[in-house]
Amino acid sequence: MPETDFFKGVRQASLPVGTRQAPVPLFYRDLAYLGVYLLAPLAKVKRLLPSERMHPYRLTPWHCIVTITASQFKDSDIGPYNAVSIGVPFVLDRASPLFTGILRKPPEVPMIYLFHLPVSSEIAQATGVEVANYPEFLADISFANDDQWVHCKVDAEGRSILSLSGRKLDLRTVPRQRVHPITLQQDRLLRSELNYSESGAGTSKKRSDVRLAFGDHPIGLKLKELDLGRMLLYQYYPAGRATLSPVSESYRL
Repeated sequence: MPETDFFKGVRQASLPVGTRQAPVPLFYRDLAYLGVYLLAPLAKVKRLLPSERMHPYRLTPWHCIVTITASQFKDSDIGPYNAVSIGVPFVLDRASPLFTGILRKPPEVPMIYLFHLPVSSEIAQATGVEVANYPEFLADISFANDDQWVHCKVDAEGRSILSLSGRKLDLRTVPRQRVHPITLQQDRLLRSELNYSESGAGTSKKRSDVRLAFGDHPIGLKLKELDLGRMLLYQYYPAGRATLSPVSESYRL
């Protein structure tokens, strides 16, 4: 499939970001990511959510899911940068059925509330705030590759937030994927949309395919305090494209 097909027919407008303009939706022409889904204690996660309308996916009566995604945006409308998102998938206004994400399929387009979103460039941070008040802050985010693994390290203020390594997996063709990132602005929840192109990706449920450690930065310490459990799913996405649309809907808290 030609690289331009994914963006064909999508019209962009300009969004003021400081002293410059950024096109929206944002085009990501070359990206890669590692994504992990982790078991998490439901009660502790719910205390971090800003609204009682938000109900995390219930894997058991006592557990939900926390996601960590480490992304390399190698070619985008706002230049190359790296980012790591930490969030929780949820449904609005009703409790999800038990075993969602294990025995029951999650919603086709998941809502994910973003707790933290470190990024490696100032323009990415400024644009994210303008687009949807993303909880972005500047951090040192580095990636390294060897024959079998991709490694990501995230530091801020001279302290480690986390390190994540994922094994390079065999790829299979995956269809387009959509995600609704949810952010907070004053008394509203904001919904934007992230669309990933068809691509090749690998998935695994083997714990030995992922290495994750949290550091001594305050965010790393908060993640340790969550008592995150075992890895439920790992996704290796080495090359693809995406669009990020601005806010299209909001909800009261």
